[in-house]
Amino acid sequence: MPSSRAERKRAQRVERLERTAARIFAEKGYDGANFDLIAAELDLRGPSLYHYFSSKEELFLRCVQKSGDEVFARLRAIATATEDLADRLRALFREQVLIEVRDYPEFVPLFFKTSVPIAELRETVLRIRREHAAIFEEAARRVADRHGIGAAELRLRLGIAFGALAYLPEWYDPRGALAPEELADQLADLLAAPFLSLSPA
Repeated sequence: MPSSRAERKRAQRVERLERTAARIFAEKGYDGANFDLIAAELDLRGPSLYHYFSSKEELFLRCVQKSGDEVFARLRAIATATEDLADRLRALFREQVLIEVRDYPEFVPLFFKTSVPIAELRETVLRIRREHAAIFEEAARRVADRHGIGAAELRLRLGIAFGALAYLPEWYDPRGALAPEELADQLADLLAAPFLSLSPA
């Protein structure tokens, strides 16, 4: 943790810069984002960002690594703290919904919809996506084993759940009648339900 007041202020500026950059990358895509656009959102000049990051590539890499770390910390805390397997899977789905629609709306477009032309960055994004999926796959597999759901059926049900989560930011309006927490409760039950029933004969 930063120890001095100056270090703390710098850390706060960098965190704000990273969150703003993540949103711009998510909205504009990798090619459409640049230091000038990001700086303008912060009432800064584009060249001032070079005090923190040497290039757009470095900033993008930092955005995906930082956001991945934040999301994984939340999901892994649930995966290790909740004893009941069905409750664990529901809680993971609920937390993912809150991440997407309330706390980190940049997450899905940044990792699943942003085209990245640089191979090294693209591989980092794919690695983080695989790590993210693995958290749900492990929890779902343990529930599926208990309910007699086979591997092929498990993959199908996970694919449906992942697809629903990927499209969630496209249709959910946080200004609507359904609060994010209510949406999270409802979707957690809906997404977990297929893993709690026997595989079709």
